[in-house]
Amino acid sequence: MAQPRKTILIVEDEEPVRSLLKVMLTEEGFEVVEAKDGTVALNELWKRKGKVAMLVTDIDMGRMGGIELAESARLQYPTLPILFVSGLPMPPEEVERIAPGSVLITKPFDVATLVAAVRKLA
Repeated sequence: MAQPRKTILIVEDEEPVRSLLKVMLTEEGFEVVEAKDGTVALNELWKRKGKVAMLVTDIDMGRMGGIELAESARLQYPTLPILFVSGLPMPPEEVERIAPGSVLITKPFDVATLVAAVRKLA
């Protein structure tokens, strides 16, 4: 019997980047849910009631950025794996402080880097 596909919530305010991330992860066998900002993402998390296996979020977004999203999401789901993607470098200790056990990859990145980071957290 095939295993159910893990659901990943992608949060990215730039639609072309969000679509590309979705294609990359769908081709790797994940079910992908999209959100354009942190507020929409929190609604998706609550609606799915713990069925999201991982959060992949940009750090710098409009209404609610990835850091605030991660902090809010971890209040409800303290073990939720979080992969931050950013165009700006961030010290690893800052990422660990924000969301222990999370990972950061810096844009631009290739499919192999994204998939390796997701598999590390999955």
